[in-house]
Amino acid sequence: MLQKTKDNKSINQINFMAILFAGLFAFISACLVIVNEYLEFQKEIKVLEANYIQMQEKSAASQLTLLFNITEYRFTQSKSLPKEEIYQKLKEDIGALMSHTEEQNYVFLQKNSGEMLYRSSAFSVEETSKDIVVTKLYEPLGLILGSGVSTHNIEDVLEQRKKDYQDKIINFVLKIYMLTLFLYLISTIEYRYVSDIMKREIRFIAYSFKKASSSYEFIDMEKIKFQEFQEIVTHANVMIEEIKSKNSALIELNSNLELIVEQKTEELKRSVAFTQELLEQQDRFIKNAIHEINTPLSIILMNIDLYNLKYEKNPYLLKIEAAVKVLDNIYEDLAYVVKKDRVVYEKAMIDFSKFLTERVEYFEDVAEGNKLHIITDITRDLFIVFNEIELQRICDNNLSNAIKYSYEKQPLRVKLYAEQESVIFEVQNSGEKIKMPDQLFDRYYREDEARGGFGLGLNIVKEICDANAVAISVLSDESKTLFRYRFTKG
Repeated sequence: MLQKTKDNKSINQINFMAILFAGLFAFISACLVIVNEYLEFQKEIKVLEANYIQMQEKSAASQLTLLFNITEYRFTQSKSLPKEEIYQKLKEDIGALMSHTEEQNYVFLQKNSGEMLYRSSAFSVEETSKDIVVTKLYEPLGLILGSGVSTHNIEDVLEQRKKDYQDKIINFVLKIYMLTLFLYLISTIEYRYVSDIMKREIRFIAYSFKKASSSYEFIDMEKIKFQEFQEIVTHANVMIEEIKSKNSALIELNSNLELIVEQKTEELKRSVAFTQELLEQQDRFIKNAIHEINTPLSIILMNIDLYNLKYEKNPYLLKIEAAVKVLDNIYEDLAYVVKKDRVVYEKAMIDFSKFLTERVEYFEDVAEGNKLHIITDITRDLFIVFNEIELQRICDNNLSNAIKYSYEKQPLRVKLYAEQESVIFEVQNSGEKIKMPDQLFDRYYREDEARGGFGLGLNIVKEICDANAVAISVLSDESKTLFRYRFTKG
């Protein structure tokens, strides 16, 4: 009782769950948009920092080249002068140069002894570890030429960008949440409006059903707005009309029962005759359809064989051939079902070893099309007394099922051997464990609905085996499935 109450949810509960889910979805969507914007901003900050560093490195290298050229020029022009005078003129030249450079750029001259000969005003010992500095030795004067760029401004630039982003993201969040809230409110109002109309119409239909049960009064279609409910009401009115008519007929039947019984009996006979005729027509149609299917299947297989003899195997044609052989196996099953009650299947001595080898060769293309390969262990010259058509149904259905339910790129093992007075036929594949072994041989049962088929194959196999005293055993686990059939040796 508690379970039944739990399963029967009211429309109000469903409405509340739908609105709650819609709100949660809108909130999560907005959060995802905001997080994405934040991640994009982080990438933009990293790119900005990298570009800034790269630009400053180029500036420092360019400035060092210019400093080297000035030093080279001053040394060339003042070779005859003492070094101290050259140093002095060089400092004047550099001072003139630095008056036109940016504030964060600086240069310095340092003797090999470590004495600082010159440094521009932007040079700071405390910030040198954070700066971009490049140096070069000028041997003629025994100087180390250095150029640097202060990078502390990048923090100011990034801080400003972060502040701009914070303002932007706040505005963005407000807009997103306002838009989300607006859309959520509109959709909620519309949904509740439609839901209220639905509930009113459902209550009206329920009330009309109760009223119609006693008075046979039709439900007023004009009061129904939704097309789906109009269809329900239409069918309900038809039902009410039929019930009303049958009730009148029942009253009339009570007044003249004997006459009506005779009339109904005659109608029943005509109905039975008509039904019998329909069944016979259906039977003829199935027989004709099965016969007509055989011709195009045979033509397709024959042309594929001719093509393979003339040309190399085509992978697309291989898949077509595999599919046609699967259809051919289904056709043979249907033909057997149709004929089995009217045809006597005579038995004869059969070379089971040769017969099974031929059926395996027939299904090799089907296995290859499903990315499988067949490994055989067939003992030669094993004979049984059996009907060839029925033996083919056993072999073909087991091979077809093994291919259909096997994992890709796994071997199928087919084995035939003698054991005392019996001949054992085994088919093993690597696939999922059989879930319902008790229903495996039932007609129309399929272990996996997605893999197609009619569920006839194993049922046919079971009927043939039961009629011919063939023992069946099935072993299945998570790694493999084995079908074993024990025939009486011929």
